[in-house]
Amino acid sequence: MARKSHGLRCGTRKVFRKNPRQRGHIAITRRLQTFEVGDRVAIVIDPAFQRGMPHRRFQGLTGIVRTTQGRAYVVDVPMGKSKKTVVSHPVHLKRLE
Repeated sequence: MARKSHGLRCGTRKVFRKNPRQRGHIAITRRLQTFEVGDRVAIVIDPAFQRGMPHRRFQGLTGIVRTTQGRAYVVDVPMGKSKKTVVSHPVHLKRLE
């Protein structure tokens, strides 16, 4: 018997599913969006873009942009009593007001 793989995208069939109207190329404005330090962002993972994709456990969580790291952003996400640090490409982030 073969052993089940436990990769980074294991168990994400429904988590990373897109609606048929949202499939296709990612808009250039979404790739080039910028955030300032202190902005509140939601982590909304785009499965069509694998670079800088955070782990699936952070899907749907909100955090605060702390700094940049290359093209990516470092986001602090509170999880329970602790605070996690997520490094994510701007495609997977959505600004909150």
